[in-house]
Amino acid sequence: MEISKVVYKLMEEEMTRLLLSDVTDLTYIYDTNGNILFVNKIFEKFTGQRPEEYYGKPFVSLFNDEDQKIVVDAFTKTLKGESAQYELCFKNTGILCEYKNFPLRNEKGHVVGITGIARDITARKQIEEGLRLLNKSLEKRVVEHTAKLVGVNEELMEEINNRIRLEEEFKQSIKKLQKSMRGIVQTLSVAIESKDSYSIGHQKRVAKLARCIAEEMGLSKDRIEGVSIAAALHDIGKITIPTEILNKLDQLSEDEFNLIKTHPRLGYDILNEIEFPHPVAQIVLQHHERLDGSGYPSGLSGKDILLEAKILGVADVIDAMQSPHPYRPALGLDRVLDEISRNRGVLYDFNVVYACLVVFNEKGFKFDDRLCAANLKIFEDVLIGV
Repeated sequence: MEISKVVYKLMEEEMTRLLLSDVTDLTYIYDTNGNILFVNKIFEKFTGQRPEEYYGKPFVSLFNDEDQKIVVDAFTKTLKGESAQYELCFKNTGILCEYKNFPLRNEKGHVVGITGIARDITARKQIEEGLRLLNKSLEKRVVEHTAKLVGVNEELMEEINNRIRLEEEFKQSIKKLQKSMRGIVQTLSVAIESKDSYSIGHQKRVAKLARCIAEEMGLSKDRIEGVSIAAALHDIGKITIPTEILNKLDQLSEDEFNLIKTHPRLGYDILNEIEFPHPVAQIVLQHHERLDGSGYPSGLSGKDILLEAKILGVADVIDAMQSPHPYRPALGLDRVLDEISRNRGVLYDFNVVYACLVVFNEKGFKFDDRLCAANLKIFEDVLIGV
């Protein structure tokens, strides 16, 4: 037979036989009838059968009945001169291999048999299956986590919306509180002026000047608002002082003046019962304290006095000196500023006096209803807290 001559010729070549026998992949040669003519020594490991026991036997017998059609189809295709590739398990061992068939031709190019290689892909397939299962598991976890994230995102969005709603409600509450505060301050201010005819407009003027000084010193918006409100109420304690003393035409006696000096403490007691968003009561309490400790009611000095109280103290003194009283006429602005300047660092805070002089000399502050500077708001705006 022509096929036998070809095969024998191959087998006579010792190097070829050794090469085919030593590779880790299974090599095989079938005749045109599908009988096994040659396999290398790895055949026994792959199939569980000795090679010599299968020489001359059909190769399809190595596979399960249900898989034999795949083998036959590949064999038929190869006999037609085409290469074929497939994957199957050996029935005895379950080893999964990848098979590649090639036509074996004679000198004239006729197909006289089939040669091929089978490579063990069991481990690779197991890894691929493991990766497939892992990927499936990961996809499932991604879906689960995505669902959780969607839920968390929805909760966060709900929380954000709730916070926005609460913030808006809070802003509205603040506006209502500011409106109520304005009413309280205005009522108290009117009550003070109704007792002391010489103080009409005094608190309003002091509030405007104190605000300008605080702005010039670069205080925060909250602190400026605090000093403005305190200035608008700084004489609230006088509401408990007898009217005849407040409106006395003659010089006050020592006892009467000592009674007047209680108004910061009385004002503190009144304002401390009101929940202002600023230390208004403390500022009012300290507005007659002086840097050197000569003030009242506590004789505080230096850093023990709130900066807002130091500002209010300067603004209060300036307006008081410029206003007429039964026992003395009003002093001119130049004299007032000179008096303040000479006592800076002694009675009055140096930086406060410096800012005050800038407000008057450079910003053109005047005790009237006009704005003293670009950012100055009128008294009513101060009370609103805008």
